[in-house]
Amino acid sequence: MENQESVTVSGTITLDEFKKYQAYHLRRVNLTFFFGLLVLFTLMFVTVIDAIWFVSIWFAALFALIPSGLFLLFVKMFNRVRARREFSSDHLAQNEITYTFSEEGVHQKVRRSDTYFEWRDFSSFREYPELFLMYVSKRKAILLPKRYFKDWEELEQFKKIVQKHMKR
Repeated sequence: MENQESVTVSGTITLDEFKKYQAYHLRRVNLTFFFGLLVLFTLMFVTVIDAIWFVSIWFAALFALIPSGLFLLFVKMFNRVRARREFSSDHLAQNEITYTFSEEGVHQKVRRSDTYFEWRDFSSFREYPELFLMYVSKRKAILLPKRYFKDWEELEQFKKIVQKHMKR
């Protein structure tokens, strides 16, 4: 007979956790822009450096790191400000949320609102050092901080349930 265990956790998302979610979520986009700009600036600088092609590429790449790195810092700062504004405007996210993970799916309760997700509703699952992200679409995820779990055993039970029903 199948084990019908479930895991129930609850908590309130903090601003720092929301910022981390945004940083993880946008990491690939930021790196793509950084390397794209690095290539673009390298090509621009190669045309103005008068040296042997091998030497000019290395110097151009070195010089291209500066504007590309500055752009990356600017984008990260912009994303942090945007995350802070989004978090402060989303009053629903600042309430205590209770999740129950079972063989049937995920039950989410916020105040008097109940939402039920079947496992097939999730497109991907990511684990990070301090939280889990369960994506229901490309840009929308359930943010689940690890601090919501009472102990290591509950966390491991959650992982078993999720791994059984989802691909990472």
